[in-house]
Amino acid sequence: MTRKLLDDCFLHDKDRLRHDQALAILKNNLHAIAGKQTLNLAACTGRVLAQDLHAPRNIPYNDNAAVDGYAFCHDDYLANDGVLEVSNRIPAGTTHPNKLSNATAARIFTGASMPNGADTVAMQEDCTITDNGKVKIPRGLKAGANCRQAGEDVKQSELIARLGDRLRAQDLAAIASTGISEIEIFETLNLGILSNGDEILRPGEPFENGKVYDANHSMLHSLACSLPVAITDLGICPDDKNKTIDAIKQASKSCDIILS
Repeated sequence: MTRKLLDDCFLHDKDRLRHDQALAILKNNLHAIAGKQTLNLAACTGRVLAQDLHAPRNIPYNDNAAVDGYAFCHDDYLANDGVLEVSNRIPAGTTHPNKLSNATAARIFTGASMPNGADTVAMQEDCTITDNGKVKIPRGLKAGANCRQAGEDVKQSELIARLGDRLRAQDLAAIASTGISEIEIFETLNLGILSNGDEILRPGEPFENGKVYDANHSMLHSLACSLPVAITDLGICPDDKNKTIDAIKQASKSCDIILS
């Protein structure tokens, strides 16, 4: 059987390796070699997570006010035409141990835990204080308005970050919101970049006819800068089999990955 000859190196057909096939080969044949280390969150931007992380508790932990205003029971609000006695004051960072008194509202601030018996919050900008010190809340407010429910952001035991994730700012924020300060990540890999070819010049060297400047090195170095790796420039290896083998052997003593 005569093999079909292809005289166009840019031709794409069923006999040529596709991008997704090349990635599949790499995934099937490469295995993680990096060790693990525990670091503070502040040092983990862009690093690769080495464990699954689950929320230890609901976030937010309690039902809480989404605005500054007044917290109350919606049924009381309807029964009293929106006019309620102000019985408590609850700043953020505190809780009120007692149940809200009937037909009253609590002055509450953003992030403060809702008092027992309250299910709705009215924004302070929409409320007025009457001459006798009661709060008048406008009509039409729906039950549960302006109240964030416990676990609304993250529920207890919910997976918040997964083994193998590259950690972004939003991932670290989600982890920090659980109170976790240190996490296990994979150690930084040592990456060596080896150029090869008698025709290769590095930018800055005098131009010579018949030679080309090493654009691939700059491209690979730039791409690698966005990864959690330490980069070593292994220089240019000439078109000599033994020298190439020696260069790779020598680099393998200190590099986890070699790009050539």
